[in-house]
Amino acid sequence: MKYEVIKKNKKNENKLLNQNNHSYVLKLIIDSIPDHLYIKDIKNKFIMVNKTMADFMGKETKDFIGKTDFDFFPEEKSKEYSQDENLVMKKGKPITDKVEKVIYSGKEFWMSSSKIPWYDRNGDIMGTIGISRDITKRKNFEDSLLAREKNFFTALMDNLPDSIYFKDRKSKFVLINKALAKKFRLKTPEEAIGKTDFDFFEEEYAKPRYKGEQYIIKTGKPLVEQEKKEVFEGKPERWVSATKIPWYDENNNIIGILGITRDVTEKKKAEEKIEYLSFHDSLTGLYNRAYFEEELNRLDTKRQLPLTIIMGDVNGLKVINDAYGHTKGDTFLKNIADILKESFRKEDIVSRLGGDEFIAILPKTYKKDAKNILKRIKNMCKERSTTKMPLSISVGISTKKSLKEKIDDILKEAEDKMYKNKISDSRPVQESLVESLKENLKKGNYRSETYIIKMENYALLIGKKLNLSPVKLEELKLLLNLHNIGKLALVDELMSKGGRLTKEEWKIIKELPVIGYRIADSSTKLKPIAESILSHHEWYNGQGYPRGIKGNEIPILSRISFLVNSYEAMTRDKPYRKRMTKKEAIKEIKRCSGTQFDPKIAKTFIEILEGEEEE
Repeated sequence: MKYEVIKKNKKNENKLLNQNNHSYVLKLIIDSIPDHLYIKDIKNKFIMVNKTMADFMGKETKDFIGKTDFDFFPEEKSKEYSQDENLVMKKGKPITDKVEKVIYSGKEFWMSSSKIPWYDRNGDIMGTIGISRDITKRKNFEDSLLAREKNFFTALMDNLPDSIYFKDRKSKFVLINKALAKKFRLKTPEEAIGKTDFDFFEEEYAKPRYKGEQYIIKTGKPLVEQEKKEVFEGKPERWVSATKIPWYDENNNIIGILGITRDVTEKKKAEEKIEYLSFHDSLTGLYNRAYFEEELNRLDTKRQLPLTIIMGDVNGLKVINDAYGHTKGDTFLKNIADILKESFRKEDIVSRLGGDEFIAILPKTYKKDAKNILKRIKNMCKERSTTKMPLSISVGISTKKSLKEKIDDILKEAEDKMYKNKISDSRPVQESLVESLKENLKKGNYRSETYIIKMENYALLIGKKLNLSPVKLEELKLLLNLHNIGKLALVDELMSKGGRLTKEEWKIIKELPVIGYRIADSSTKLKPIAESILSHHEWYNGQGYPRGIKGNEIPILSRISFLVNSYEAMTRDKPYRKRMTKKEAIKEIKRCSGTQFDPKIAKTFIEILEGEEEE
């Protein structure tokens, strides 16, 4: 049990030393100083003793851990020590330079002892720190003793990165460490003696510091870990955590203050970032739903009436995401958000609810004033739109004019109006996007215009021989050139790759019909061929993709277009093989009839090809 106590207290000692960034250096200093230095916990048990004290008592430092003065000194003297330490912890005031006679091992010594409270980071007392000095030979040399103490504390202070200083009752510097001297741009710490904060800071910063220090001197109450900005001329603004405690003399009179200032700029930046992200949408920089709900609750008062709500839903995001990928979709949302930031007023709360929905709270705003903001939004969308990215947002407005109205009803009204407007607003945007997609497909097309027309004619001839209606023939013509509209979502590297695709790349390719379907389904013009785009790569025997349907389950337009486009691919040179002749292609179609191709359509197409004159 005794071993466990020693081990536990040794662990506490190590933990204490590790709390300081310069623990190793400080341990060397502490063990090399000639004074007796020790730290006790709140029960007056030793948790650290330096080598000097241990040597003086003929013991090792570990012999003290977990023990009290009663284990080493007479009971009467131990009680006195215990009472002093309890008083220090109770009042939070140190006992300094207490001179006393000590008899140990039959020898008489004169010791000067100081005991100060040991605070944790929260300013709570967790024990005492004691320093005792043998002054037997120098009892009558007080001035020399004070000089040595000053050197001791200066050595400790100057090995710490924090700014440490002592001030008198008039807030004049008595002592500062090297870290603070460097901050003040002084050659030596001694240059600060007799000066005040007014000599180093602007009055607006120095004045509250002075008032705070005078409060400590007057009341004896410390100011612990106060975070504030610190500004020096010609230097960037920094955040510091300042702790100031009363400085007492040997009679427990306050003679000034002791201050420690730590740079917490990076910590503050991290906290500010966390706070920002908790209330802002990470993509657009607008407020998020949580902040919107909090502000709506705060602003839903009589004082803010009329309270106007504008709800918006962007048009075309789905098509852009499907066609070009979510990176482009994110850019689209950022562009819309930038327009909203510039259009609304500083006092308005503009938030992204999620996805493609935005909402704004306009306090003390009538509907007519809100409409002016919407005009700005509409004009800026028009100015910044491109063929690939037409910017548009459908909105709905509702205004709460009296407290009798429920805010939920106002939100519902704004949402209903938004969706009503979206019906008419979204169609031209979607059509514009589809036209842009068609143009992009043409730009990346490897076939000549003549060859494209030739393939269209083949498809139309097949359709006519199969008695398709004029409407279906027009859809077939459209399908022939847009069946691969989903490929716009592919990255450039994959689209431009030469040679055969890997298994992973094939997985991506097999998703294209689904993407193409989503794009076409969002367009009024392309909706009739959306199902045919989805089924374009299905095989007649059910071994195609993406759904594995077969036979007449496959739309007839898909079966025709698939055959004609396959013929086109056979008769075109590829990086990994030469093109087939017409005869070779016909032979391949016959071979794949009933597996890849519809036998009836394949027979019809072969008749068309064989009926042509030889090229």
